[in-house]
Amino acid sequence: MKLFARAKPVQAPERRAGPRTRVDCIAALLMPSGDRPGRLFDISATGARLSTQDPPAAGCSGILDWTIHEAFCRVTWSKPGMCGVEFDKPISAEVLKKTIEKAPAGSRAMPAQANDDGAHTTVKPGEQAPTRRFC
Repeated sequence: MKLFARAKPVQAPERRAGPRTRVDCIAALLMPSGDRPGRLFDISATGARLSTQDPPAAGCSGILDWTIHEAFCRVTWSKPGMCGVEFDKPISAEVLKKTIEKAPAGSRAMPAQANDDGAHTTVKPGEQAPTRRFC
């Protein structure tokens, strides 16, 4: 018996039903308390992550609307700047494939910062503006 032996860490089981794919697509969470505009950050058949300035609290229900599709969902977690939603029923493989094809995610952009003239930019110093793709 090893009294002071280090225990092996136990990995938490994966809670997601399927893998998520990074996307970049304009979206909105439509709710009775007000719409939350933002961008899809990633998506799977059973849920998605939405980047938004004012994410709703966990437990709220609504409709996640992006240009290709819309789905009833429930917010499962929320933190400043983004939230995770679980779809009431999984979206079809065809809708998932179209979303991934039409809204591929590029490299991560830096947070928006105001220029001297007040305009916001996400360009790092010394770099050119990234090409954005919208769905």
